[in-house]
Amino acid sequence: MKLLAYFRSLAARFFYHSTVEDDLEAELRSHVQHRADDLERCGLSHDEALRRARIEFGGHEKFKEESRAALGGEFIETLLRDVRFGVRVLRKSPGFTAVAVLTLALAIGANAVVFAVMDALVLRPLNVPEAQSLYVVGRANDQTGYESYPNYIDLRDRNRSFDALAADDFALVGLDTGQGSERAWGYKTSGNYFDVLGIQPYLGRFFHASDEHGPNSAPYLVLTYDYWHNHFHDAPGVVGRTVQLNKYPFTIIGVAPPGFRGTFLAFFTDFFVPIVNQEQVDGVNLLSARGNRWMGEMLGHLKPGVTLDSAHQN
Repeated sequence: MKLLAYFRSLAARFFYHSTVEDDLEAELRSHVQHRADDLERCGLSHDEALRRARIEFGGHEKFKEESRAALGGEFIETLLRDVRFGVRVLRKSPGFTAVAVLTLALAIGANAVVFAVMDALVLRPLNVPEAQSLYVVGRANDQTGYESYPNYIDLRDRNRSFDALAADDFALVGLDTGQGSERAWGYKTSGNYFDVLGIQPYLGRFFHASDEHGPNSAPYLVLTYDYWHNHFHDAPGVVGRTVQLNKYPFTIIGVAPPGFRGTFLAFFTDFFVPIVNQEQVDGVNLLSARGNRWMGEMLGHLKPGVTLDSAHQN
């Protein structure tokens, strides 16, 4: 009976990764609700606020899929490796070795699960030059980090601590590349986004602040390397091609470098589009709504000689 209870305990540990997935789902659901509450305080109705929040964080399904694959793949690989070792030793001490190796395999597998999640959320460095001087800018005592577009423009033009400030927000669109419309996740970004980060395109060019001339003035699309590889099979002729984004024509002008998929590492993106085209991307124009804090992130590099403490004062 003791042996049966022991193996039941081992089986419970084997399926522990389902608890990890439940925890991920609960955490992401909490973020959606917090964002919906913030949008509702900005004047949106409860239903509209919840809809917008789900759109912005809908990419969590991709995050969960990749996390699930990482968790399962690392666990099984580690388990099989340790089981093969156990089989070799089994001839000398069959009873003890079988129990010991199985316990060791499950323990290592559980550690692999934890590390895979930590690597995706915390340990993996941002793939941009001088990432150590890149900071996200937000209001004091405000955990949401959201800001309105007019407030961003004021901070961008008047701040004294950063070389420049870029802004971005998530986007969910219907993207038709010629094979019918498919759901795609991306970033709406300020025109200076790539310049602030200091990265160079793998193919073509990036959009810049000089491309922006008011609402819906920059119908340009930059693809992530993975999206270009998977959907266009590395075709260099993709630059200059017109696709339909929410049934609006957008021109593909470039491909981001391998490994770069934005500045929020838990979000798996397909494209980047200028934020001034928000109306075509989101179906609403909030570019002049100072009281509507909808943009998800502002970031920039501290100027040389400026400390984090002094930046807090400015």
